Amino acid sequence: PPSVPDPSRLVHVYQSVRGGARFASFSLPDYSYYRERVHAFSELAAHYSSAPINFVAGGESREINGAVVTANYFTLLGIQPKAGRFFLAEEDRVPGRNPVAVISGDLWRRQFGADRRILGETIRLNGTLFTVVGVAPEGFHGIVPGDLATDVWIPSAMFSVGYRYCDVSRRDCHIVQLLGRLAAGSTLREAQAQMETLARQLERSYGETNEGRGVVLLPARGVRPAEADQNRRVALLLSAVVTLVLLIACANVAGLLLARATARRREIAVRLALGAGRGRLVRQLLTESLVISLLGGALGLVAAFWAKDLLLTFYAFNTEGRPTAFSMGLDPAALAFTLALSLATGILFGLFPSLQATRPEIAPALKHEDRSGTPRGSRLRDVLVVAQAALSIVLLVGAGLLIRSLASVRAGPGFDPSHVVLLRLRPALVAHDPGRALAFQREVLHRLEALPGVVAASPARYPPQWGNTLPVWLPGELPPRKGEGLQPAFNLVGPRYFQTLGISLLDGRDFTEQDQTGTPGVAIVNRTLASRLWPVGGDPIGRTLIAQRKTCRVVGVVSDAQYRSEGEPPLPFLYLDFWQEDAIGSEPVDSRTHVRVAGDPRRMLPAIRKVIAAVDPNVPVSEDRPLSEGLDYSFRSVRVANTMLVSFGTLALFLASIGLYGALAFSVARRQREIAIRMALGADPRRLARMVMRKGVFLALSGAGIGLCAALPLARLLGSVLYGVGHHDPTALVFAPAVLVAVALLASGLPARKAMRVDPMEALRNE
Repeated sequence: PPSVPDPSRLVHVYQSVRGGARFASFSLPDYSYYRERVHAFSELAAHYSSAPINFVAGGESREINGAVVTANYFTLLGIQPKAGRFFLAEEDRVPGRNPVAVISGDLWRRQFGADRRILGETIRLNGTLFTVVGVAPEGFHGIVPGDLATDVWIPSAMFSVGYRYCDVSRRDCHIVQLLGRLAAGSTLREAQAQMETLARQLERSYGETNEGRGVVLLPARGVRPAEADQNRRVALLLSAVVTLVLLIACANVAGLLLARATARRREIAVRLALGAGRGRLVRQLLTESLVISLLGGALGLVAAFWAKDLLLTFYAFNTEGRPTAFSMGLDPAALAFTLALSLATGILFGLFPSLQATRPEIAPALKHEDRSGTPRGSRLRDVLVVAQAALSIVLLVGAGLLIRSLASVRAGPGFDPSHVVLLRLRPALVAHDPGRALAFQREVLHRLEALPGVVAASPARYPPQWGNTLPVWLPGELPPRKGEGLQPAFNLVGPRYFQTLGISLLDGRDFTEQDQTGTPGVAIVNRTLASRLWPVGGDPIGRTLIAQRKTCRVVGVVSDAQYRSEGEPPLPFLYLDFWQEDAIGSEPVDSRTHVRVAGDPRRMLPAIRKVIAAVDPNVPVSEDRPLSEGLDYSFRSVRVANTMLVSFGTLALFLASIGLYGALAFSVARRQREIAIRMALGADPRRLARMVMRKGVFLALSGAGIGLCAALPLARLLGSVLYGVGHHDPTALVFAPAVLVAVALLASGLPARKAMRVDPMEALRNE
């Protein structure tokens, strides 16, 4: 839950769209309607928490994340300012009248040295001067974990500064999310019922903008629900992997305890012969295993203080490279779980060896007649070794699949992300009109392509790994109803975009400088979209399609170049010309400019930034990084899963090798008399060594066979994080057993060498 007073009463309110998104945003007029009429909430606030802000202070300009909130946002949360005050109600009544701002404690300390004199001073946000009236509490960056870390808040009356892509006074501008605090005596169910009733009233009154729109209320806890499924899959995968490693460790320690109990058979037999109860001996042995497990749990907690920060590195930034507000700590629930797991683990790996050790045949044990070296005596230890090997194979197969998947992501499906720099240019944030913004974009491209080391450059609306969708149909067909028909992904791109990314042009031509606003609309389709639009074949070049009521002529066909996880078919994709912006609407001409360079992309970034600043230093540049790093952010679930399985697979392999070595070493030690007799009778030492190694390889191969049978169905669970590789990839399936057998040979080598060096006379004399 968020770190605010009485967080259990906080509720997130989302808008659901029939046949569409379940967790959508509201318009400000709709928020006002709900706030005036709902009674289940003592307060209802609106907020937009991802406003890009070009921040200027002390002569420096950079992009930070801002939030546009209603004046009651902070009072609803019940938090107090670190310095100054929060917004007044009258500062949020008249649009554009009161440019006031609250800054975060981090920004206050980082930019202004925690100087209280900043209160009442002005800072420039997106070209507008704002007066700083307050500082938020230390560490407060918003209430949704994983959201962008907010550094500045402005009132909703100043929405035009924080968001310029639609008129927030209109009901069709769905941009804000709602946050409510339940009134005393009210329940979440009552609030849901009231909000649903109001939603139906809005639908009847404003059917054009509110048809099919309902509300979803959820407790204010955890990440955004739209992201919860992906994070849940990663968490479940982490839990499953840790469980497998824990089972391997338990099997390993259980094997060692069995060997130790075998060595203590005579001691235990003497205790039993003298009248000691079996239950007392079991408790004594269990106490020893519990001490081991609790010490392991304590060391695990120490490691967790470091590991949580390591895990946080995967979530410290969003897909745009902007910092997020994740925090991870070890709370009492985590500590209690660790204690319970340590106790359960101690019982798990200690109980059976304790029961096995306390039922020896007393007379043979007292006479030193040791049967532990027989196949029957070592069978349980062999089973534990096979189990470790099998579980290791499961992890190694998963690790191999994810290594291949991550390599596919970084190589790019149908394009080459290496040597490409991605930058987001946002002239809209400084209120450039479309004509001036277009001129800025053209001049930037012209100068970049003249820069030494730049191969090609092109603007685009979206990065290559994602895009929006729009309806497409053919002339003569009826326009599809909303949410129906063919809805391919699309991107607005400029000339040389495909050359910049290395996407193959299969037929036709690229966009050219002659394709401008006012000229006939042109489009380029990928192979999949061409086959969907014209399935009977024929040349798509020159044919016509309608994209969101704009008629376009197909001038080119390119290869499929989208990331698709295993089991997903190729995605139909439509490319429209960036300079024919009117093809899709009147959004301001911002861009994500792609630049292919000859050398290291990161080393070229300063020169590229300098060129852009020379055109217009006021235009903010963000998301400036190599495209390959952007892919790492976008596919962090693949990186997390890959890191987990490779790390834990290596650990599992190490534990399995220890278990195998321990079992073989103990077997050689217990069979020393047998080996001595064999050698005294003329057995070849190398043959004895091969016998030991043969057993080790047999155990490893047995575990590998069982592990592969288990890994094949379980690998399907990785489908959502497999890109460019199937769950039955032969490379991964061959790699895992090969590594295990190689490790088994190494683990068997030392016991085999020891068997070769047994001195028959010395061994028999000791007997």
